[in-house]
Amino acid sequence: MMVIAFILLCYCCLVIMLWIGWQRLSRQTVPEATAEQMITVVVAVRNEEKNITRLLNDLAAQQYSHFEVIAVNDHSSDASAALLRASGLRNLVVLENEGNGKKHAITTGVKAAKGSVIVTTDADCSLPQQWLRIINRYFQREVVKFAFGGVRMQRDASFFSQLQAIEFASLIGSGAATAAWGRPTMCNGANLAYRKHAFEAVNGYEGNLHIASGDDEFLMRKIFDRYPDGVCFMASAEVVVGTQPQPDVASFLQQRLRWAAKWKFNSSGYTISLALFILASQLVSLWCLASLVIDPSYPVLFLLVLKAVLEGFFLRHVCRFLKVHWRWPALVLLQLLYPVYVVLVGVTSNFVSGTWKGR
Repeated sequence: MMVIAFILLCYCCLVIMLWIGWQRLSRQTVPEATAEQMITVVVAVRNEEKNITRLLNDLAAQQYSHFEVIAVNDHSSDASAALLRASGLRNLVVLENEGNGKKHAITTGVKAAKGSVIVTTDADCSLPQQWLRIINRYFQREVVKFAFGGVRMQRDASFFSQLQAIEFASLIGSGAATAAWGRPTMCNGANLAYRKHAFEAVNGYEGNLHIASGDDEFLMRKIFDRYPDGVCFMASAEVVVGTQPQPDVASFLQQRLRWAAKWKFNSSGYTISLALFILASQLVSLWCLASLVIDPSYPVLFLLVLKAVLEGFFLRHVCRFLKVHWRWPALVLLQLLYPVYVVLVGVTSNFVSGTWKGR
């Protein structure tokens, strides 16, 4: 019992540290822009005929003039390529992927980019009008080589999407908070920006092109290793991007398996240690939940309640920033489901990789 209590208390301390890191971001200052840098938005597109028009409309509505869009068709089998070429977006360039997969598609776009700053998002995302204007402000400081922003899971009427939104907020908040401590661990490719010369200096995705996911975190790690002071989180609500929830549990698990599969290729001892500690903490939480059913214990109940309160306190702050609707019932249910899903996905991802759009 002492070991169980120690692990859970250490986990609670970790959540407190994440909250302190998150609070540090509120004191972040962003310089005013003295000029508009040339920005190239690179989007890898594969079978997105249902979403691509919305993205193009959001790009056309940007309150920023000095940018181009390079859409790289990643061997789509639907009407995505035709919709791109028929678009009236004046600064759009459509290319075909020189290789196979998202990393190759982004590399194709970066090679052709005229901008000194590369911004990436996903084809199913929605973008705020001030998106590029705020990103430009962050890159006024030469020290910034890589910046990542918040991503919000779009809300619909289903309770499942609301569960996803809060769970996803925990990933965004954790990545932002660890970056505030100077030890970035995760980011999301739906909202990234980096200097083209930094991408070239670390040879882009060389060394991990064969891995299906990780176009975001592997690149962040390489740039962080080269420029330790050059990675930051963009703590502005005006730069938060919206993305779509998974329609069902099977799709959700496939996505998380794909994301989790990249951890075994991670070169950061710190990040691997943190991931293993989270897995151990959730295993302990699972054991505690099971023990409460078999033999209720007040010390175990206290530890689980303390964990839930601290997580809720942290996540509510993150959700408020992301403009994610907060629901206490969703948090309570996640306390029961999250340990099961983390352990299941964490173990399974070592043997099975998730699929994405037929790959």
